[in-house]
Amino acid sequence: MAELVAEYTVDRDLVDRVEADGACQAVLDVVLPRVETVWIDAISDQRDLPAAARATQAALVQVGLPQGCGDSGFGIELDVRQPKHVSLLRAFALWSIGVELYDASMRWVAYFSDTGSSLSFNVTDAEAAAVRASLGRLSMIPIGELKARRR
Repeated sequence: MAELVAEYTVDRDLVDRVEADGACQAVLDVVLPRVETVWIDAISDQRDLPAAARATQAALVQVGLPQGCGDSGFGIELDVRQPKHVSLLRAFALWSIGVELYDASMRWVAYFSDTGSSLSFNVTDAEAAAVRASLGRLSMIPIGELKARRR
C-alpha cells in the first residue's frame, strides 16, 4: 500500500524572488525522488526576466517543440531522468506560471504557480518534515486549513 500523503502549502504568497526560489528548491529537493512526470510552462508573469531565466525559457521552448508544444511554451513535459531537464526545471520553477509534478500513479506531488509566489505539495509525513526544515523562516500549513481561513 502506498504511504499516506497530505496536502500542504507555503503559508503566504511569496513576493521576494530569493525567498520564493529557496522555497521552490526546498520542495524540489524533497519530492524529486518520487516524481515521474513534470509539466512546465515556459511562460512567466515577470515582464523583465533576468538573462539566465530568458535563456532557460528559450531552452524549455526547444524541448517542447518536438512534443508539439509549438512556440507557445505551454505544457512542456520534462524527463526527470535527464539531468539537463532537471536543471531546466530547477532554473525556471521560480519564473513559470505553472509547474506540475506527478508520481508514477499520476497522483500530484507538487504545483508551483504564479511565478513562484504560490507553492502546494502533496507529501508524506517524512517529506513534510524535510520540507519544513528546509523552508527556514517560512511556514507551511495544510491546504485544508488555508481553505478554512478563506471561508
